[in-house]
Amino acid sequence: MRNSPAEYLLRIDDLTPGMPASAWPQILTLIHRYQLQPILAIVPDNRDPALGLAAPDPDFWPQMRALQSAGASIGLHGYRHLCAARGWGFVPLHRRNEFVGVPAHLQREWIGQGIGILRAQALEPTVWVAPRHGFDRATLRALHHHGISIVSDGFAPRPHRAHGALWIPQQHWEPRAMPAGLWTICLHPATTTTALLGRLESFLADHHARFTSVPRVLREWPIAQSSVASLAVSERLFALRAYARHHARRLLHPH
Repeated sequence: MRNSPAEYLLRIDDLTPGMPASAWPQILTLIHRYQLQPILAIVPDNRDPALGLAAPDPDFWPQMRALQSAGASIGLHGYRHLCAARGWGFVPLHRRNEFVGVPAHLQREWIGQGIGILRAQALEPTVWVAPRHGFDRATLRALHHHGISIVSDGFAPRPHRAHGALWIPQQHWEPRAMPAGLWTICLHPATTTTALLGRLESFLADHHARFTSVPRVLREWPIAQSSVASLAVSERLFALRAYARHHARRLLHPH
């Protein structure tokens, strides 16, 4: 792992044209103020009522295009965000998800249709962001078929290659100063509280110079041609501890 100071990525999930009243305007203000180049995880054809089924915001797609032009990376956040499948995928955080165990031909169809919807809005998805972290080998094969080879997921402290994809880890859901490594902070606008926004603003004021982008990660980070199994023991233990903490929190706070 690089010995330079920690670097951070910001990822915004559950972006849809029909988002309910949420923290998105305040997050967008911070993106502009600090000239961030986040991952924008867009649900192409949202059918999940929890993410909002309101009339589409006419500013949504122009905002996404402007942010892409400014260096943001577009993430394909599943297809319809209907998490009816059951099964543990590569990142075992949630058993209910959208893709794990779904027949391969259907996964390929969903991913192709999702990409088509985004391209119709002049957006080019380059990163896969699985709803509820759920995806399997069939998902990765379908993504490869459609030209997407980058996954934003996993708890490793650095990017790596595994299962034919390049994994950029996503380990945090709020800002936190970390040691050397690459750390992705994921926010969900519909559930981002005022307090969390305040912590993010303070963190950016102190650390904005350490925020990077997907293209910079690809250019600047040494990414081993390896599998997860060949990561250092300390890095595998890091991931195992992260999974254990997550499931312990779910047991203590099931709702």
